[in-house]
Amino acid sequence: MINSKVIRDNGRHITRADYNDTKPLLDSGNVKFPRIGTVESRALRRLFPAGVMMSHRGFDFASHSYRLGSFIDCLRAKGWTIVNHDEAALTNDFVNRTAIFTNYELFAEFTPELAERIKEFCKVVDEFEAMAAAKKVAA
Repeated sequence: MINSKVIRDNGRHITRADYNDTKPLLDSGNVKFPRIGTVESRALRRLFPAGVMMSHRGFDFASHSYRLGSFIDCLRAKGWTIVNHDEAALTNDFVNRTAIFTNYELFAEFTPELAERIKEFCKVVDEFEAMAAAKKVAA
């Protein structure tokens, strides 16, 4: 079994450097999937395929939840190797200032067995969200 968890010292962000810029290989023994229908499952779904970046703003737009950091911590506790990419940008405020924000990336490779489970997970989450959207439109 490959240990995929990085322990943060002093609450610092996890980066690719913590993995020596080498994607860890994950298998079903390393990770747990969140329960379908939870916001945590929606967050994990949006990180597939591996290498996709997700920000708080993008996640808020898709899920109407601004608690992405909390869900990322839960997913990391379940063994998913999610790294931070901190960026800075000028705001549109009348006061010139720079805001720092984080993009998250699932930084991993998967065994063929886990890749099949991920494909099925994505399919089920997509179906759940489509069904929920259809109910909302019908109401």
